[in-house]
Amino acid sequence: MLSQKKYKEDDQNFQGYIKENYDEDSDDQSRKKPTLIMNVQDTRYNIVKFVGQKIFKWKLQYENDGNQWDIFWTDASVQSETLGKMQPHQKINHFPGMFSLSRKNHLGKNLMKMKKQFPYEYKFFPKTWLLPTDYGEFRNQFMNGKTKTFIIKPEASCQGRGIFLTKDIDDIDPNDHQVAQRYLDRPFLIEGLKFDLRVYVLLAGTDPMRIYVYQDGLVRFATEPYVAPSFNNIDDVCMHLTNYAINKGNPNFIFNNDASKMDVGHKRSIKSVFGKLEEEGYNILKLWQDIYKLIIKTFCSVQPILRHHYKSCQPDNYANNMCFEILGFDVFVNNKFQPVLLEVNHTPSFTTDTPLDSLIKKNLIRDTLILMNVNLKAKEQIIRSRKEQLKQRVLTGKYQKISPEEKQALIQKFQKLRDEYEDNNLGDFVKIYPLSDCGEYTRFIEFATLMQDYWTGAKINRNIKVEVNNVNKNNIHSVNNFQKQQRNSKKKEQEVLINQHGFLNEEPETQHYEKQANTQNQFKRQQQLNMKETQQQQLTMHHLQQKILDQDVITNEYQPASSNKQLNFQNPQQI
Repeated sequence: MLSQKKYKEDDQNFQGYIKENYDEDSDDQSRKKPTLIMNVQDTRYNIVKFVGQKIFKWKLQYENDGNQWDIFWTDASVQSETLGKMQPHQKINHFPGMFSLSRKNHLGKNLMKMKKQFPYEYKFFPKTWLLPTDYGEFRNQFMNGKTKTFIIKPEASCQGRGIFLTKDIDDIDPNDHQVAQRYLDRPFLIEGLKFDLRVYVLLAGTDPMRIYVYQDGLVRFATEPYVAPSFNNIDDVCMHLTNYAINKGNPNFIFNNDASKMDVGHKRSIKSVFGKLEEEGYNILKLWQDIYKLIIKTFCSVQPILRHHYKSCQPDNYANNMCFEILGFDVFVNNKFQPVLLEVNHTPSFTTDTPLDSLIKKNLIRDTLILMNVNLKAKEQIIRSRKEQLKQRVLTGKYQKISPEEKQALIQKFQKLRDEYEDNNLGDFVKIYPLSDCGEYTRFIEFATLMQDYWTGAKINRNIKVEVNNVNKNNIHSVNNFQKQQRNSKKKEQEVLINQHGFLNEEPETQHYEKQANTQNQFKRQQQLNMKETQQQQLTMHHLQQKILDQDVITNEYQPASSNKQLNFQNPQQI
């Protein structure tokens, strides 16, 4: 087991530049030592390369050299095909299917589905409309007399690009694909400035979910004193938006130039800000707990999607450990000191243009790779276990298929091993899921699974299989009954002959074969009738499935709320 303390003792400060492997001054002996290979061809962040090369002493790979790497770090999303081709010891820093959280329109859609079923539990994000689909309902928001403020975001942008505030429906093109939200106009202020939190969350598994929250992050401040939005100041983005990319261009922006003073400037550390607020009497522990709940509920809404993508690519990875992902949750704090989710960033920026950024992000990446057990010893154990399995398959000449009970036992075994390792190597992470008291979230996952099944047609496909199995069972039962009736009839005839004559008259050989042929013909006719009935039921179920998917009866997600049909789902406690 790797020591967290070992890496902290050898820690180095990142100066914004890293020598590549071929520039590194190291002796020949160190080059010959076995080490891991980190592929960094698809990342532009030097801090990632620094942690791999300088802290862990890994070899960096800059070209796509087939599959000869141990960890692949990319700034882009990961396709299912990539995960499907990976070896059990390899790891990659994204999950396939993460668009369900990272794209603003998908996040809004998934959270709004949950809010319809659980209105009290899912009130931690602003009311959202997906344009142009919800344009009719959104337009109605401007008809009630009182002028409201809305924030409009492109559905797939980042760093504040394309975001604007409006009080006028005419500012919005009804054909543009955008996400509209109620603007949160009652923020909690620090020094008169609006701010948001960049909370770093590590997703380390999908089934079950394994969620960790880093205890330090960034607090990004606006650079103009906050005033409630009006027609006079609505265009002042440096007052109403907290995006670093927007505010750093303001002459008022103060950069942090000293890592030992993280409470200075318009970008500060979460620890320094929370420490001051706690001294002022604010309940930081409760704020963290509310943030944890918000994060878990957000993941619950997409867990079935992430689980499906992962299991379809790596069905035999019982350790649930080939992917991990650092997500940036942007959290707003309102005037009641309650957290509100703004968005989720699938590839949070790892730029390090200040000492504050450098220190926090370096430690975050280092603690993540330690927690994910990326090391030479773990790799060798996995390869050795894999070789033993292949050797056993060669000796027996066949693949040993395990039973569901054995599979579940293996999953539990690997989960226990991960728990033991990760509990001892948390670094600055806190584990928030799964815990012993996380049972309350099960109903959210079950409902999300139900919605996913209906939307993809998986529920209908399962029903078809059940119907076919039932028909096949009925066919077998009918044939067995027919044969049983034939045997009973013949037995009764024999009993009658014995009672009348005292002996059993043997029927002529030709008559025996005729009866046997008749029996076989009746059996074949019964099979044909049953097969036609099965095909008819399958055809009917297929038409029903197609009709449901075509009419979008289940989700109605692209219809205005005024015309949505309500589904009679079970009570949440019964799900």
